Amino acid sequence: MHENIIAGVDIGGSHITSALVDVNQGVILAGSLHREKIDSSAEADQVIAAWCNVIKRSLQAGNNSGRVAIAMPGPFDYENGISHMIGMGKYDGLYGHNVRSLMLKALGIAVNDLCFINDAGCFLQGELSHGAARDYANVMGFTLGTGFGSAAGIQGKATDADYWCYPFMGGICEDFFSSKWFVAKYNQYSGLEVANVKELIDNSDRGSHLLQVFDEFAMNLGIFLTQLHKKSKFDCVVLGGNIANASTLFLPQLRYYLQTMSVAVSVYISTRGEAAALIGAACSV
Repeated sequence: MHENIIAGVDIGGSHITSALVDVNQGVILAGSLHREKIDSSAEADQVIAAWCNVIKRSLQAGNNSGRVAIAMPGPFDYENGISHMIGMGKYDGLYGHNVRSLMLKALGIAVNDLCFINDAGCFLQGELSHGAARDYANVMGFTLGTGFGSAAGIQGKATDADYWCYPFMGGICEDFFSSKWFVAKYNQYSGLEVANVKELIDNSDRGSHLLQVFDEFAMNLGIFLTQLHKKSKFDCVVLGGNIANASTLFLPQLRYYLQTMSVAVSVYISTRGEAAALIGAACSV
């Protein structure tokens, strides 16, 4: 009777969000959404326990199918449930572990199926189903946060894109479009020390150095999208993640750059927030 109610989970570098999703309606069930901070530098058993405690709270919020769909950052073996994250500033303790087995054991009989999907793919699937991208046939989605997530959407179906390791400006995209770049650049230009991007965004009155960083980010992202557009003629870009919350600091510059390069694509900031990944994960299984 409750096969349409699936637990959608979004795991980030510093948090986990979980909720029950009605996949037929594309909505989150009232009272089922829970979000907690996570110490991503902790050992495997601590991380698993923290994740599962949040998921259990969502599962207990209403009748459901017993299925859990998890939007997980990469690199990760999504089919077999094994983490390959190492040296990325998050979840090193899970490296090489069978995360699916550990989570099924911790969750117990409340869960009969658990699957993993690339987090950017889930984010874009949610946007394709119920967001700004639903009217476009060929869409690229990027999550800007602790890492650089990417997905491609063709005719309403999102698939992983893995552009985080795409060669770019002498490095890879992850080097230029993740929180580490922002922190390093701001510290370099200002001579000050900030710990994370949230500290920057929460204090957006930091003046010229902050604007310089976001201007450079917009230029870099514009260059990347221009290069990508030559290979794949997408007609829409959707941006999500914590850095996208500061879109007023870079979106006008990005749109202007794309216009000057004759790249005729629509660029949207996700209005669904974390709900996009939760709904997208649940709708992907």
